[in-house]
Amino acid sequence: MIRKTVKNFLLAAILAACLPPLGCKDSAKNYPVQFVDRNAAFSLDNKLNPLRLVVEINENGKLRLNKIETGTIEDATFLSERLKTIFADREKAAIGEREIVIDPQYEVEEENLERLIESLAGANAAPILIIKSDL
Repeated sequence: MIRKTVKNFLLAAILAACLPPLGCKDSAKNYPVQFVDRNAAFSLDNKLNPLRLVVEINENGKLRLNKIETGTIEDATFLSERLKTIFADREKAAIGEREIVIDPQYEVEEENLERLIESLAGANAAPILIIKSDL
């Protein structure tokens, strides 16, 4: 029930924030957010992508980017800056991969998840995949 509410809230917030009359310039196309099952995100059938970036959120609200601590859910500034650096380096190497997988290790509050998505979108991450909570 809570997961469905969070999903609906986030989708509504993203759509409302990206209405063309407000001058968002189709950012919904630039920053798509998808909720996926864990099996779909980390399928054994798919070849492991060495460029995949995974943001884990632990029960204390700490963020880890590919197992390296990068701030907290309340302040994702360091994570955002790190992603901007990674994406700039990739751009120089003509690598367009900007996909992010958010892997919450516990039930995350709506506001915190929305703030994290906005931070990732601000770093030009796309697409943003959120693993559906099994909790």
